[in-house]
Amino acid sequence: MSDTLKIESVPISRRDSFNARDQHTRALKPFNSGDIKILLLENVSQKAVDILKKAGYQVEFHTKALDKATLIEKIKDVHVVGIRYGIPRLLALAGGCI
Repeated sequence: MSDTLKIESVPISRRDSFNARDQHTRALKPFNSGDIKILLLENVSQKAVDILKKAGYQVEFHTKALDKATLIEKIKDVHVVGIRYGIPRLLALAGGCI
């Protein structure tokens, strides 16, 4: 496993070529990494925290789980929640809204 992670957005010219192929393809909405807030819980790797911060993301890091009331308050303002969870086969935990 590599010790580095490269995070970048798709260049505008490449996005345009994707959209030109299919009229039903939705345009990607580029974002500034500095606008994205990430909440990391339960002692996620410090290396992960450092990589995300270096990429410009706003990272809030906690070594332990938050109590329910605090978690509810914190997730109101974040875009990503990362949790170090003890299930060995768990590949992802995601939530969303349609």
